[in-house]
This record gives sequence, C-alpha cells and structure tokens, in this order.
Amino acid sequence: MTVLGPHSDLVQHSLLQLTRHLRPWADAEAALTSIAPPGAQLGGDPLRPYLAHAVAGRVSVIAVRRAGLPDPPLIAELLEGRYGLPTVDCRAVEQARPHHGDRFYPDAEVVQVAISSSPAMVDRLARPHVLLVGLGDRDRYRGARLPLGVARLASWLRFTHAARVDVIDYSLGTEPLGLVADALLRRPDVVGVGVNFGQWRLLADLAEVVEQSTATSPVVVLGNILAAFSPDKAAAPFTRAMAERRVLVATGLGERPMEELCRSLNTPEHWEAIPGLRSPTRVGGKGSRAGAAQPARRRSSTALMERADTAAPAEPRPDGGRGTGLRPVGSAPTPSLVAPDDALVLDVAAEGGQVSLETSLGCQYGACTFCPRAHKGDGWVRGEDTACVAIVERFSRLRTPGDAKVTLSLVDEEFFGAEGLTDPPPDHLSGARILTAMKSLGLRYEIYTRLEQLFDRRRSVQWNLSRAALLADAAPHMRRLFAGVESGSPSQLRRYGKGQTISQTVDALRVASSLGVPLEFGFITFDPLLTPEELADNLQFLARTDVICAPHPGTPAQAAAKIGHYLNGADLAASGEPVYRHVAYMATELEVLANSRYADHLHRCHPHLIDGFDPAFCRFGARYAHDAIATIAGWCRVWTEGMFTPIYQARMAARSTAHGGAVDAEALIRRYRDATFALLVTLTGRHLPDLKLPEIQGPADTSSDEITLLTAESVKVTGKPVTFDTSLLGRRRDR
Repeated sequence: MTVLGPHSDLVQHSLLQLTRHLRPWADAEAALTSIAPPGAQLGGDPLRPYLAHAVAGRVSVIAVRRAGLPDPPLIAELLEGRYGLPTVDCRAVEQARPHHGDRFYPDAEVVQVAISSSPAMVDRLARPHVLLVGLGDRDRYRGARLPLGVARLASWLRFTHAARVDVIDYSLGTEPLGLVADALLRRPDVVGVGVNFGQWRLLADLAEVVEQSTATSPVVVLGNILAAFSPDKAAAPFTRAMAERRVLVATGLGERPMEELCRSLNTPEHWEAIPGLRSPTRVGGKGSRAGAAQPARRRSSTALMERADTAAPAEPRPDGGRGTGLRPVGSAPTPSLVAPDDALVLDVAAEGGQVSLETSLGCQYGACTFCPRAHKGDGWVRGEDTACVAIVERFSRLRTPGDAKVTLSLVDEEFFGAEGLTDPPPDHLSGARILTAMKSLGLRYEIYTRLEQLFDRRRSVQWNLSRAALLADAAPHMRRLFAGVESGSPSQLRRYGKGQTISQTVDALRVASSLGVPLEFGFITFDPLLTPEELADNLQFLARTDVICAPHPGTPAQAAAKIGHYLNGADLAASGEPVYRHVAYMATELEVLANSRYADHLHRCHPHLIDGFDPAFCRFGARYAHDAIATIAGWCRVWTEGMFTPIYQARMAARSTAHGGAVDAEALIRRYRDATFALLVTLTGRHLPDLKLPEIQGPADTSSDEITLLTAESVKVTGKPVTFDTSLLGRRRDR
C-alpha cells in the first residue's frame, strides 16, 4: 500500500522534520500541501503531526507517532476502527523509526493509514477557521513573553482536528489591529479573544474592527479571567454579534469548549449546552455578582464554579481540605498537553524573551483568601511528563539573538503540586524528571512553588533530605524560584489564609538559599484591614539579615547533607543580606478580587470598607481601616506605578538574557528594592511616628537626589521615561 501516492516518502520526511525543528505551522502546512494532492490537511501538534487527504472514496493519512505520548484523536479514532476497518502499513512504522541520540527525546515512528470514506468521515475532516487573539499592553509590559493561553489553544484545536487556526498576539507586534484586520479578510468562523486585567480599551478597539469586518459576524468567544468574571461588560462592545446571539464566554480552561464549539457551529441551539461555555447574560445576567459590584460568594457557591454533579470525586488534600478536581460547572476532563504554537515560540525567542510552559494545572493548596480559585477550579493535576520532556527538548534548540539558549519559564501555579507532598517521597517524581531533562539539555529555567515544597518540619527526614538533594542539584541551572511569602505578620498571614507561619517561612527561605536556590518571592504589604502593628511586623521581617543564607560552598550532595544537620538543630550560615532584596515588588496592595474569600469577608464583616466594583480588574474598590496606612499606601502606589514599566522590563531581562547582558538590569533591580524599602520605612516613620521601625540597611535613602539617580538609571537601562502620577494617591490604576 502507498498512501498519498508517489509523494509519501517526501511527506513522511517533512513530518519527521517538523517534530525535530521549530517551524511556523503555516509554513509547514504550505510546504507539505505543495507536495501532496490538493485538499490535503496538516493536523496534530508539533510533536505528533500528520497529513490527511480524502479523494475518490478513500481517506489516506501519514502520521508521526511518539513513544509514550497519546496519539492525536483523529489518528486514535482511525486505528481503533471508529470509521470502518483501516488498512495500516506496518512496514512504514518499522522503516521510519529515527535513531535519535537524546535519551529524553521519545522515539518517533511513522504510520500510514487508509480507510474507505463515509459521510461521518467527511464530516470529521471538515474544519472551520478560527482566529485567536491574545490582548496585551506592549508599552506597559515590555519584554517578550510567550502568550501561553493562545499558543496552547491553537495547538489543541489543530491536535484535535477541530479547526484551522491563525494566532495574533498583541505583545509580539507593533500594529496588532492591522494584523487583525488582515486576518479578518480571510473570514474566520470563530474569533477567540483572551481578555486579562485592565484590557477593556484594547478589547473595545478590537471589537470595533471585528464588527466592521464582514457582513456576518463570526462567533466571538471571550476567555481568561476578566471575561469570565465580568462577562456582560466584556461582551458589550460586540453589539452586532450580541444582537445575533453569537457571543460566548469561556468559564474555565478553553481547550475542550472551543473544540466542541468548532464541531457544532451549524447547530447554534447547542452552543450553550457545551460544558465550559455560557452566553454573557447567562453568566453575568442582570444583578449577577459575577458581572456587577456585588459581594463575592463563598467558594462553595460562586457564580461561575459551583460544584457540578459531573465533577470528579473529592480527593484528600495534603492540607486537610478537599479538592474537587479542575472542573468548572459541567466541564470536560483536563486536556492533554500539547506543544505550544511554534510561530509564537519563535517570535519570543527572536526578541530575546521568555519562553513559557505550563506542565501542570491548578494548586494543591488553593485556600489563599485573596485568590479566586473559581476561574480555574480546585485541585492540581500534571499532564503526561513524557510530553513535558519532549516539549522541553524541543525548546532546547531555540536560540536568542545572542545565540544563547532560551530561558524556560515553567509557569505552573505550583510546580511540585500534590505529587511533591507525597511522604515518603516516591522513587519517580515526574517534576524531578522534568528538572533533570532541563539540566541534561543545558537549559536555564525558573519555577513557581509554595514554601512548604522547599522544607517542612512537619514531614519526614527522608522527605526533607530528598527535596534538599533535588533542589541542590537543580539550583545551578535555575534563574529563579518564585514563592509566595506575602507577609511577615502572623495575623496578616492568617487573614490571607496562607497556611504557613513565620517560623515555617524562615525555615524554608534559609534552607533554599543555603542550597543555592535563586529566590524571589511575592509580598502583599497592604490590605484594607492592615493595622499599624502589622505594618511594623512586615518592615521588621523585610529588614531581617538572618534569614537569607550564604550558599553552601561544597558539592550539591554536601549542601543537601547540611540540611539534615539543620533538622537536628545546627545553624545555617546567614549571608547578612536583608530579606527585602528578594521581594519582586514589596510596596504593593492586595487586590480584593471578585469571587475571593477575602472579598466575601469584607462584605460580611466590614461593608463600610467596600467602595464600588471595578470590572476592568474584576475587583472591589476598598478603603483602608486606618487613615495613616491609607496615606502610606497611596504614596507607595504612586511610586510603584511610576517605576513599574522599567522595573518589569529589567526583571524580564535579568531572567531571560545571558548573564553578561543582565548585569545592568540586576543592578537596577537591586537599587530599586533598596529605595522602595527606604521609602516604606520613611513614610511609616512620618505617618506612624510611635511605631518601632528597623534601621535602613544599605546605601539607599529617599532623598530627591537618590530618586533622580534611580529614575535616570531606569531610562538608561530600558529607554522608558519615568513619571509619577500623584492622582493615584486616591485611586488605583484603571488600565
């Protein structure tokens, strides 16, 4: 049997090349269809591509299969005989196996399949055209970063043979509306838009272009947290599409809802029955708390994420709570992991930016009061670690403009997750396999995790020593490990529901820094209920010089062994560096987000502190219970917003560029943190003079000369002017 005629060998070779080298999907599709018969379709994802063709009553497919990875759905359906008895060329499977030397790269093989056509098969091959748009403020958030949401969704729709996809990301282009207008000339059937905080203006401009593009509105699907929590406002700019009832909102992960929508475009009466999709009026509705300035409901009864009868059975969580799995209302199972869109990945690398990958979904803790878990569901799940490793291997071939390997950002909410808390630790931890692969491939990377994953006296000696060995081995290859410290005040930590004490925080930071882990962490200094005493606690904690330890000078094994002595009461050598030098942004305020437990608490117990609702950020306006703290927070807001863009760009450069090119950026970040801490102490001393405050460490002060020098250095490093908007003293930014 010969599939696709005399060009089978060329097609087979081209598909295998696509698995080994990143290439924009459109380019690969054009190259493959030029050597195949008219009407051939490229499907799958970059790890498992295939070419399908239907002609003269026969359907022919050439597909790459990968050891340890699930087949694309169409290939699995054909091989299991769903559309009739297939003919499979097993010789092609044996002959096409490449001899790849990297042990982390799963073997690939090629299978050729032929089957008699049928109406069901023809319908299965039909694909609508989808345009995906990721909004972004390139001026505020300088520095390229992979738009993972649309990059993953594009690959998923191709992987499931649900759609032909074009992707536009605002952060990777200077004239995104022009690109959108050009893409709309190809008359997409569906326009999917990811809408994040502060993007109403961008969404309105996009809606105007979409509304004017064609005589018939495409189906508009709005996703991401802003659309899910403020659906009516998100849908409002699409007036014509709303009038035609062609606007939908994704209430959770978008992969399976978009796939199902693409398969049912001709039956609009079924759209609202798709799990994870709702019409704006049904989600927000008149008087709905999801779309108006109303109190957030308790997590067990949120407007968007009530537990469904179809949800997975509750599983015990390490914190003693009970999760429900990653399931919004009526949602489908978590999608398989696919390689993100190559074109976007290549564009980010070409700008020297940060390539991202999410290897797991959710948070095994999920109980922080300020976090609206409703949008993503409860629980934690990791995808196939073989797929994770295959994608990492693929990314290892990327190069920045300076010919260095890219830095990979693993943006899991909690990298180690539920599997990481298993005690005694398992022999084969999938997270460890991913870290080992990156080390073997020479990749630098960053991860996000909780402090309890670094060190925890509540767990066994075996668990702590095993985790210490893993971190010590990984530390030289990390650019950053980010954890949420959030507060240095015991009472504020309890209010935030962090599930950690100050002593546990100190333990984890000491151990991780002693192992050489490059730490950065989040800190939410101000919340509406903050007391002067809690602010003093925070400043005293940030000033501590006995927490961050000097990296152990020995081997990773010796550094890990030292943690065993620490468990038994020995000391770890402090570096003398203050804690605040590792805080990403320390003079920050809590966002009182809709559907969070914190918002619910304010509405129930402190309603006088609620000050309206801001749909641009899905947050409630909030006053401070203490007037002096309101004044301090206001000046910190002016400072943080004025410095945000240059410092964000510097942080991105420090994390994603080669070490030599990051020196200036790292120096700027250090001076910014010195100045910010000095500003905090000075403002607190001025407005709360009775508090006992720490001595200011280091050379920074809040004199006009210091701020002038710092802002001038920001311009030198980033090219971005620095201005301070004093109108922010009385309000939060609105975009």
